[in-house]
Amino acid sequence: MKRGLVVFDHDETSEDEWLQRAQGAQARIVDEGVDLALVYNDVSRGDDIGYLTNLVIYWNEGVLAIPAEGDLTLLTKISPRVFPWMTRNSTLTDLRSGRTIGALVAAYVDGRDPGTIGLIDAELWPTAIVDEIAVAAPDWKIASLGAIVRDQRKIPSTTEVALLTRGAEVLRHALETAAASGLNARERVAALEKVARGGGFADILLRIAEDGEHVTMEASGQYRQGWLQIGRTFGHATLAVALQQAQAAALTLLRSDAVWADVERVALDALDAHGEVNSDAVVSVRWISQADFATGGELQPPPTRGPADGEVAALVIEVVDEVGVRSVLTDTVLVTATGADPLTL
Repeated sequence: MKRGLVVFDHDETSEDEWLQRAQGAQARIVDEGVDLALVYNDVSRGDDIGYLTNLVIYWNEGVLAIPAEGDLTLLTKISPRVFPWMTRNSTLTDLRSGRTIGALVAAYVDGRDPGTIGLIDAELWPTAIVDEIAVAAPDWKIASLGAIVRDQRKIPSTTEVALLTRGAEVLRHALETAAASGLNARERVAALEKVARGGGFADILLRIAEDGEHVTMEASGQYRQGWLQIGRTFGHATLAVALQQAQAAALTLLRSDAVWADVERVALDALDAHGEVNSDAVVSVRWISQADFATGGELQPPPTRGPADGEVAALVIEVVDEVGVRSVLTDTVLVTATGADPLTL
């Protein structure tokens, strides 16, 4: 859960970079033949709007209006009393508040020549909001757009990679602190949260499982507008070595043009060669784009190839034994045509 941390520092991310993000989305919109695109935001998914504006809407919902040309506008149910804070901490200068999204859209398009409104990531929108917009703009065609902004987020800039590298150091330290002996699950969560949030993370998603001394911890965290993921199993030294060898084998082949089946095969072969994994265990090797960490990769289709050139992704190796005990080794890497550069290792 995000808890109020917002950093808007032009020494970290320049005004030009924020402008380039918005213009990149606008260029894609034009390519799709759309006059106005809308991005939906609620408490469960706000990364696209955050990436484009640095804005966090927290416990409410809103829509970011992206015209083919011109400035971006926020349409939200949030009270305008917080607009001064929002404008200080985002790139936005036009924020509009109302009781319903439909009424806000109607007012926004009033006076504009009717055209096509595109809903970005349309399949993830609440049906009621889509219906509101259709009624609010009866002269406009409503079109479904794909993951235009999420696709843009998958390839971080040099600035974003530098920030992710900084965040990776914090997340490694947080996990090491939480893995200390003698802590129970509640204390591990507290330790990881304290270090990660104190080090600048705005959001932390945790998963911890304990079976005696066998402890598996996984964390996805948002640092500025990017995400990092890490996972470790402690208390089973020989299996940990086997997972490390599988990861090393996978990393030797992981690059942007890799056939994913080949990467899987070398990792599984390394596990088999070590002899620590029972034949009844369920083993998986997968990668998840950092743009999908917040949803655990649920929005990403099964890959046939490696990540794109310049994409940041998590390499996840998971073993579930015959009685259901999970072991994982997960690290976030920057993938290029020449190989994978680990960030959290």
